[in-house]
Amino acid sequence: MRIRVLVLMLCVLFFAIGLQRANATHLAAVNITYVGIDTFTYVVTVRIYRDCSVLAPAQPTDFYTYSSASCGLSGTSVVDLITGDSTGNVATGNFITLPCSGVDTCNATLGLFSVEEFVYVDTLTLPDRCTDWIIGYTTGGQRNANDVILNAGERIYVEALINNVDAPANNSPDFIKPPVAIFCTNRDFFFNQGAVEPDGDSLIYSLVQAQGVGGAILPYISGYTAEYPFNAVDSPLTIEPSSGVISFTPIAPALKSVLSVLIEEYNPSGVLIGSIKNDMQVIINDNCTTDTLNMLGDSTTASGNHPAISVGCLDNSITLHFDNPIQCETISLDGSDFIITSPSGDPVAISQVVPPICTIGLIDSLVIILADSMRLNGSYFIYDTIGSDFIPMLSECGVRLNDTLEIRLRNCVRATVDLLNVTVVNNTSIDLLWSKYTENFQLASFLRYDVYRSLNPSVGYDSIASIFDINDTTFTDVGVSVEDTPYNYQIRMILDPNLMLTPVSDTIQSILLQGSENMLDTNLLDLWWSSYWGWDNPLYRIYESVGNGPWKEIGATADTTSLYNISLLANSYRLIIRSKETVSKFVTSSNWIELIIPVKGVPNIITPNGDGINDFFFVDERLLFDPIHLIIFNRWGMKVFEDTEYLNNWDGDNFVGKPLGEGTYYYMLKLNGGEDRAGFITIIR
Repeated sequence: MRIRVLVLMLCVLFFAIGLQRANATHLAAVNITYVGIDTFTYVVTVRIYRDCSVLAPAQPTDFYTYSSASCGLSGTSVVDLITGDSTGNVATGNFITLPCSGVDTCNATLGLFSVEEFVYVDTLTLPDRCTDWIIGYTTGGQRNANDVILNAGERIYVEALINNVDAPANNSPDFIKPPVAIFCTNRDFFFNQGAVEPDGDSLIYSLVQAQGVGGAILPYISGYTAEYPFNAVDSPLTIEPSSGVISFTPIAPALKSVLSVLIEEYNPSGVLIGSIKNDMQVIINDNCTTDTLNMLGDSTTASGNHPAISVGCLDNSITLHFDNPIQCETISLDGSDFIITSPSGDPVAISQVVPPICTIGLIDSLVIILADSMRLNGSYFIYDTIGSDFIPMLSECGVRLNDTLEIRLRNCVRATVDLLNVTVVNNTSIDLLWSKYTENFQLASFLRYDVYRSLNPSVGYDSIASIFDINDTTFTDVGVSVEDTPYNYQIRMILDPNLMLTPVSDTIQSILLQGSENMLDTNLLDLWWSSYWGWDNPLYRIYESVGNGPWKEIGATADTTSLYNISLLANSYRLIIRSKETVSKFVTSSNWIELIIPVKGVPNIITPNGDGINDFFFVDERLLFDPIHLIIFNRWGMKVFEDTEYLNNWDGDNFVGKPLGEGTYYYMLKLNGGEDRAGFITIIR
């Protein structure tokens, strides 16, 4: 208990000292941030923004308090000045450039509003773990005169929360821009009070009331509140809770006002682990300096009255520079703030704006990414418009972008070549077919097509032919062995080198069909072929030709393998793979493979003794020439057997099923659709 009483007495003592040294007046803004070293140790930073019109001395040291209601602990600590000095002379702190003011130096004799920043730092060791450490700071000097706080001479109080139970060694957010600003009446502003959070925790922004000595809530003059600190078209003010952006359009009267912004920090579990506060003076000015927001040209000679830049052939990005910085919050990242037209007057699709790297919420250049590269000679034009966020692009002082930029492109054409089909022809050659596209193109720019071939689809392409007519888009490759090799092709359009463009087609490989007898079933043939990527998801159709007759489809598959049933019929059989593109109707064919099944001889002896060997007069041709007409004669020329639909079942009997005697007989085979046969057959029993 003695320790706590002692600490409390020290706090009172330090507070009294602070009152005695309170000779630094006219303060424009104050905030506190901290960096966690470990659970108990934190580097505390106090930033004070002093009005240059008075130049009251800055103290070499100051003090702040820390306390926890839940732990019943409190104390004070001293911060040391590390920026500037305590003389109060001109430019002894960090001069803060304010937009729309025309002031570029801290000079009291000018009688204009400007501020400089003084930074105080201390390393604080907390005595215990508590969820509600409050780091409080009350300025020694008075708040700058304003038109909204009832007691204009009040001091400024700000505080920060540290929770070293749920977030030991946590870092507070850090503000991205100084907490002072001038706003011009009747202009649009998106005031960014956002902060950087190094630990990745969630931040919630809100507008809160200004505070005075010891954290007392300050009363506002009638008609003004924390959410209504000045007159605006869109009053009361609202702050975007997730980004800290305050959007508004101030209107008369001109006045000096106060904004107070609280940033609360939550961990992933939703526990409040810290907070900081900005208390700042803002000025509503009805006599701002003249400002502009225009796109800048380079040394390019414009064709008209607009500034101009040059781009390279096939560029797909445009870098825009502006004469004054743009408020980052007014930029639509989808590129809808701009309309671009080509030399033909057609719109040019915008893909995106490269996310800008902003400094205190401002940037003076942007990169636009196009959906396609620029290829047309002539002038493109960029026009500003209101984007998908329904906000015009605005300067720091709220001036709207209202300009046109010319983009000049010379010595560039658009040309493409597309290989459409590769097909084997007559088992001897390969035909190629391609298409071309040209735009803003002069025939004299065309030199030739070069045809490239490779055995590897990825590398090793060699030029095998050149075609010098731009309208001749076919080629027949006769120097190939289509029965044992698949070939890869590519077409290149060779143009005038000054165009810096060499269109190259995709590659397509011919189909190679191969086959071999199945290892498990000699009546089956294994078929496999190389894949075809001339079009997506090809369906492969298997065709058969019998005896060099017409091709007939016998199967289809999306795979590159199949089985073929080998016929028992004597003849020649050819097999080929084809695929048809559904839209263009192009057809590609593979090489063909051929099977020869010979006609077997008619037997000249039968032994109908029931042993299962040569018991019947077996005619292989029956399957091919069915029906077969068989007649048997004896040696004296008498007909002893006849069957007009012979089924390989004669075992040496006569008409009535009686066995004929051993000996030699004469047979005659009348073949349906084939050449008749005759000869001798011997019966041995």
